[in-house]
Amino acid sequence: MCGLEPDFLVVGKAIAGGFPCAVYGFNAELGERMLGVLAAKPAGHSGMGTTLSGNALAMAALNATLNEVMTPAAYAHMIEHAVMLEEGLEEAFRADGWPFSVSRIGARLELMFRAQAPRNAVEARVGLDDDLSLALRLYLVNRGVLITPFHNMMLVSPATTRADLDALRGGFAEWLRELRPA
Repeated sequence: MCGLEPDFLVVGKAIAGGFPCAVYGFNAELGERMLGVLAAKPAGHSGMGTTLSGNALAMAALNATLNEVMTPAAYAHMIEHAVMLEEGLEEAFRADGWPFSVSRIGARLELMFRAQAPRNAVEARVGLDDDLSLALRLYLVNRGVLITPFHNMMLVSPATTRADLDALRGGFAEWLRELRPA
């Protein structure tokens, strides 16, 4: 993905639809090194938290998510709707010349309070404004629209409808109009 060749990959609760579960993978070199570490440990000691590892409920959630939610059709729907949301938000802030930008990776979008999308963590931090973020979230929630309570992040799911996108875009456009100086 994106030309990256990770040594180690961990996917947390999202892999099981938000249920406490995770998967991980690693390259052969790290696998050999990990086997060496495990071989030196006492029998029965894995070195990782195993309280919930492999329990039936976690495995059922993982199986259901992989087979029923993370499908090509679901991803096509999410990407299509994420692109529509991205374009709608950009249209709203560009109409009045607001210095905002939207960063989108797959079906995850983040609104930044800066004209250009950030290229690194320093630029991303400069593009955050806690007061504006809070004002936006409160404005939207009072109109029945929720976004994540951090980073002005919006996640498009397989259940997201066009009406959901219109409500978010409309609420955002109204908020911008109300921010406009009198």
